[in-house]
Amino acid sequence: MASVLEETAIATRTEHSSELAPTAGAAEKQFEIQSAITVAKRFPRSEDAAFEKLMRSAKRTSFAEDAAYSFPRGSQNVEGPSVNLAREAARVWGNMRYGLEVIRDDEETRQIRGWAWDLETNLKVTAEDEFKKLIYRKKGGWITPDERDMRELTNRRGAILIRGCILQILPKDLIEDAMDGCKATLRNQAKEDPEGARKKLILAFSGINVTAEMLAAALGHPIAQCSPAEIADLRTVYKSIADGNSTWAEYVEPQKAEREQGSIKLEDLKPGKEQNRGHGQENLDKLPAPEPAKAAPKAAPKPLENPNYAEGSDPDPFTGTDLFDKGGK
Repeated sequence: MASVLEETAIATRTEHSSELAPTAGAAEKQFEIQSAITVAKRFPRSEDAAFEKLMRSAKRTSFAEDAAYSFPRGSQNVEGPSVNLAREAARVWGNMRYGLEVIRDDEETRQIRGWAWDLETNLKVTAEDEFKKLIYRKKGGWITPDERDMRELTNRRGAILIRGCILQILPKDLIEDAMDGCKATLRNQAKEDPEGARKKLILAFSGINVTAEMLAAALGHPIAQCSPAEIADLRTVYKSIADGNSTWAEYVEPQKAEREQGSIKLEDLKPGKEQNRGHGQENLDKLPAPEPAKAAPKAAPKPLENPNYAEGSDPDPFTGTDLFDKGGK
């Protein structure tokens, strides 16, 4: 609603109008965008300076701990940059705008849109997500969230959209170098103070209901024997679970299935003592020799059926033939 305030020496008059509100809001937003584009063209970014700032941020331990996530997919773990790393990269890259807005909201569902905009190249990327207004509780199952839980749910799902939009604009090698720098920072910190790194890791996982015994069972050895690389990998696992991208059960169940599946040893492939069942050639020399096949009896020849033959008498070869004339001619 737009307000007009007019003051004179005699009286003060205030008018309220709702018709000019959309026009005023659109004009203000248009002026803001045009100003941002003008500033971006006047002061372009320096990519080398942006890279240097991002790598300097990757050397901070507190930033490196929340810079990546990891979750299982099949038999492999998928790693990627977190929304914290994406936002920091957009900040040092410069001349970028990003945000989140609600485009539809009803009693059961909410639809949101995340976006990122490079003002220098005029490249804008948007992504949308629609979800039900439900949250899961261990004791109550799926329930309707209150205002605070709904705001946290919206921000969590919106952060995923914003991260994806920013990463589509920024150079891929810039993000990969930043992730490598964060991993190196975590490994160096674990080498310098391994006891402190393990304690910090245990406290972090205890906040998401994962005990030290559960970590040891998943690693296959006590936490005190963790290498710096394992500590760095566990930090990405914790970040993924804390952000709601995965659960601890997803990391444990594949390992449990592999242990229950078992393995085949070379001893199991040796030939057995039982008779051959058609799967190999073992013990064929110990089987009884097959009996020779018996020849089938030959059938007696069947006499020719000639009406001139009489049983018990010699046949006359010239009987019934015209070889000789009976008249003696």
